[in-house]
Amino acid sequence: MPADTSLATLPAARLNARISAYLIDSAVLLGFILVFFIVAGLILLLNSDFGKQDAPDSAYYAFMAVLLGGTIIGWTLFNVALTAWRGQTIGKYIIGIRTLSDDGAALGAGRACLRWIALHPLLFHPLLLPVWATFALFATFLTLSQAVLVITLAVLLLWIVSPVAAIATLLLDPSRRALHDRLAGTIVVHDGKR
Repeated sequence: MPADTSLATLPAARLNARISAYLIDSAVLLGFILVFFIVAGLILLLNSDFGKQDAPDSAYYAFMAVLLGGTIIGWTLFNVALTAWRGQTIGKYIIGIRTLSDDGAALGAGRACLRWIALHPLLFHPLLLPVWATFALFATFLTLSQAVLVITLAVLLLWIVSPVAAIATLLLDPSRRALHDRLAGTIVVHDGKR
């Protein structure tokens, strides 16, 4: 896709705009977590005959799979699709900022995925820390492996470090690019449509 020079010349998004978009996206994430928690809870409720008997172990495994897998996979697909399609999450749309590649072109699916997994603070969000901590405990108890414990603890550490690294690089970078922007070759600009 050819570069759109009108978008490439737009000013970089201000820190307060990016933080505001992050907070709005955090509220959307909380909604995702609650929806999957309710669905997972219904699985337990239905398998226990509405609390009249104990649910089988398979219902608890299904609860964990829906809560953990559904939340993370659903949240990831939702945001990568929006970013690839529009260059915006819901928070960025509301605030009026957009993500572009360094040359001003639209991101596309590949770059949107790279940006997402490159320590993006919406994937490594503190609200998801309990979800990942539960997964870490569950994986460790199932395998009883020290390697799994070390790997899951390292991933949990990313949930604490990622938002701090993003804000630190935003503050230190003159072009206001966070770590995930630098790794993916993107920039967040004010949307010229507002």
